[in-house]
Amino acid sequence: MSERLEDIRNRRIEKVKKMEELGLDAYPSSTARTHTNAEALDNFSLLQEQTITLVGRVRSMRGMGKILFAHIEDGNARVQILVKQEIVGDEQFNFFLDTLDVGDFIEATGKLFETKTGEKTLETISFKLLAKSLLPLPTEHFGIADEETKLRKRYLDILFEPAVKDLFVKKAKFWQAFRDFLLKEGFLEMYMPILEPVPGGAEAEPFITHHNALDRDFYLRISLELPLKKMLVAGYEKVFELGRIFRNEGISPTHLQDYTQMEFYWAYADFNMLLDFWQRMYQYVIQQTFGSLVIEVDGQVTDWSGTWERVSYTELFKKFTGIDLEIAPDEDLRAYCDSHGITYESFVQRGRLIDLIFKKVRTGLPKDKPIFLINQPIELEPLAKKVPGSQKLVQRAQLIAYGSELGKGFGELNDPIDQRSRFEAQAKLREAGDKEAQMFDAEYIEAMEYGMPPAAGFGVADRLFSVLAGRPIRETVVFPPMRDESPKDNVGKAKETKIAVVLVNEGAGLENWQRLNTVAHLTAAFGAREGKALLMQDEITTEDSQKIKLNIQHAIMLKTAKTSAELLELSVQAKHEGLEVAEFTREMIETTDDKKVIEWTHGKKLSEVEYLGVLVFGKKSVVDGLTKSFSLHE
Repeated sequence: MSERLEDIRNRRIEKVKKMEELGLDAYPSSTARTHTNAEALDNFSLLQEQTITLVGRVRSMRGMGKILFAHIEDGNARVQILVKQEIVGDEQFNFFLDTLDVGDFIEATGKLFETKTGEKTLETISFKLLAKSLLPLPTEHFGIADEETKLRKRYLDILFEPAVKDLFVKKAKFWQAFRDFLLKEGFLEMYMPILEPVPGGAEAEPFITHHNALDRDFYLRISLELPLKKMLVAGYEKVFELGRIFRNEGISPTHLQDYTQMEFYWAYADFNMLLDFWQRMYQYVIQQTFGSLVIEVDGQVTDWSGTWERVSYTELFKKFTGIDLEIAPDEDLRAYCDSHGITYESFVQRGRLIDLIFKKVRTGLPKDKPIFLINQPIELEPLAKKVPGSQKLVQRAQLIAYGSELGKGFGELNDPIDQRSRFEAQAKLREAGDKEAQMFDAEYIEAMEYGMPPAAGFGVADRLFSVLAGRPIRETVVFPPMRDESPKDNVGKAKETKIAVVLVNEGAGLENWQRLNTVAHLTAAFGAREGKALLMQDEITTEDSQKIKLNIQHAIMLKTAKTSAELLELSVQAKHEGLEVAEFTREMIETTDDKKVIEWTHGKKLSEVEYLGVLVFGKKSVVDGLTKSFSLHE
């Protein structure tokens, strides 16, 4: 039988203890590395005559008598090393065999050469363990099957998926490009507090925390806006911050609760200057990050070059809904929501109704070019300056592409009397039950009363990158907030879908009775482990009141494997994923005497045991991921 995860861990801990007894350090603090692996490969011909030292994580090992091949991988590249017993000596060679495992970090010193198959390789004259891994890595073939596990253990997802590793390299370039652009344009990067006595700058429900030393509650900021605009009062003309935002709202493919946002504020800039600047900035960032201004997402190609159209929000709203926001009463908005299946709370008022309807409208907008939606109803934005000559519209712009809002910009409201009245209106909405309405911020009003220059402001968050990268936003954050992994009871919770898959080794030349015997033994052994949790049955009743038992609670599928080695690898990986596993070997079919099975198996190494079948059971997404390469049994 293959080892359980805990057995593997205990065995590796024993290896560490043995090293300590020998006076060896399993976790030394220094290395004699001379080159990265990429440098060694790129400068192969120049380095061949030199003795160099490379480091990395062992990703594979294979022994052939008195020689060993392994691949080690640093943060740059993977390179093969060769260890010969006659070169490193019996003691070191046996140490490599007995102590090192895939997943360990090592240092290898030697000279480069090219094998007969053309692979650039380091012939090792000495090596050193740099860090012992206690848990086994998932296999290269299976990787990590469960999407939830990938997000929880992102370090493994990145290790095994080059595309995921590249995604976060691109994201770093993305935010750095914003920083570089703004710094070149004369903006000053500033750092505002994350803990705020009053959360402001956006319509969102905040997280609350308690400050022990001050003995008062604070909110995690939901925006960067209000403290940065106080800096305009202080005399700075161009300021920005690139920092973390926290909003206690729902999860969706485009929403997170803990994410990165960038906001800038620009004194003496007007609304039109902002739109021109915004366009130049996005075009710079997209080109720097993705190498092109033509981006394809889920088959939809959008060209970010040229000049982007500026479309009136109210005119577009009327075109798609027939509602003229300049004159339509709230009743018309509620009637539209009711007739189009748009749900809303009883306390919701005009601004929220407009926004709910527009979220449906924007998905139908053209997707081949980004557009600016400008001059929006005042109910949507309590912090934007009114459009000159209008009491109902404000200078707010949304950038729309791929059916999503990908940034907002404003002509900033700097009239403290107008701002006070809008905060008061928001406070009434909160009293009515709208948790996302903005709070009254007296300190911000006071700052404005000292005088705030006319200004333009802008904000963009992680959503822009996730849309451009074609990934749900959770996948573009290294460690997104996740639900508790602990088991749940049945109160108000649907049981997670589980499945059992039986795989039969068709390469073993089984007769029909042996094949059936294998499947029967595996399912019986599995049922014995799970008991009523697996075997519980419901009933259906016919018209004449006769009972028919339904299938067992969880489905069982039958698939085909080609070799015993495939089943062994599957068994090891399934146990690593925490699945239930049942195994059936050649010895088990040749005798009913358990003592003989134990005796015969005890005399073999695991790789010598012939697997006839394996059953794996657990969360459907994990089992499906592990067994997707195996075809259904015909």
